[in-house]
Amino acid sequence: MKLRSKHKLVIPDICLIEAAYPIYRAKGLEELKKYSKFIENLPVAPNIEILKTSLYDLATALTLAAENSETFIDGEGNLCLFNAIIASLWIKTKTPLATTDTQLIKLGKQKNLKTIKLEKSK
Repeated sequence: MKLRSKHKLVIPDICLIEAAYPIYRAKGLEELKKYSKFIENLPVAPNIEILKTSLYDLATALTLAAENSETFIDGEGNLCLFNAIIASLWIKTKTPLATTDTQLIKLGKQKNLKTIKLEKSK
């Protein structure tokens, strides 16, 4: 809420999809119902824009991952596709990225993109 009061938030639709999995695992079906209501109301919330991702965004992310394997391939050899999609949208929109991910922050510095470093709550 604090971030939204200072900045317009642009939320890629894939972030909303990705968040459903840990919500379900941690809290179960009842919390998933609450999350559904939250998502239904999100488009009318002030200072928030939902960004739809396209096949072009996916293709750009795959190219970005292939060209920056040190950022998008983890220590176990897994492709971090979600991060690559976020990065491709960040590059496309030039919107500051709010993150704690040190690899994305490093990539942003290389590409002269702005970040807002989030602090993890205790």
